[in-house]
Amino acid sequence: MPPTTAKPKTSTTKPTSKPTPKTTPTTKATPKPTPTTTPKAAATPKPTSTKSTTTAPKTPATGPAVSGCGNPNPGKVLLTFDDGGPKAAAILAILDRYRIKARWFPTGQWANANGGMIQRLIADGQMLGNHTYSHPQMLSSLGRAELTRQVDLGYHPTTVFRFPYGASDSTSRAIVTGKGYSICGWSIDTLDWRGNSADAITRIVTSQAGPGSVVLMHMSFQADLDALPRIIENLRSRGLI
Repeated sequence: MPPTTAKPKTSTTKPTSKPTPKTTPTTKATPKPTPTTTPKAAATPKPTSTKSTTTAPKTPATGPAVSGCGNPNPGKVLLTFDDGGPKAAAILAILDRYRIKARWFPTGQWANANGGMIQRLIADGQMLGNHTYSHPQMLSSLGRAELTRQVDLGYHPTTVFRFPYGASDSTSRAIVTGKGYSICGWSIDTLDWRGNSADAITRIVTSQAGPGSVVLMHMSFQADLDALPRIIENLRSRGLI
């Protein structure tokens, strides 16, 4: 019953007395949809977050500056092993078997956590380099303070530096060289990071190797470990290692 009496009161008693109030609500009713549409438009910023999802590519850029690698035999192939990983000891055992000195680029984080392995590499006469503390892309967007921190907390003492992913710009290069480092890139990428097999890795290195080549491998892939003896034997037979 209250609903029915309320309805007549609005429709019959005060149609004329309060026309304006009724028109005002009606006009106020129209603005209400508009605010609702505006938030919908404001939801479009979500594409921006998609852009930020464009994380730095994990594929290494080519590192052409091989002259800064400190190769003790410039006419020979230099093998290099990056980052850190569970295959380090097994790689070292193969290098020892063939009496080969390589250049290792552990991150500062890995070096700190694997001091015993680092000491073994040093005692063995292997060569080490700085590969930053935590392996970011060393671009000016990181900010000078963070770029400097990454270099300072990377493995040392050494005078050779390798940029993670081969990624650098004028700012990061100036910081690295300003601290007395030479920059070591690579001329042969085994693409082990892409999941290449031992056969594919062997084929890439043996087909591209020449005097002074620098080979990029890592301490974490079984395929590198399996390919290593075949690579060394092929290069040795050609006088390249």
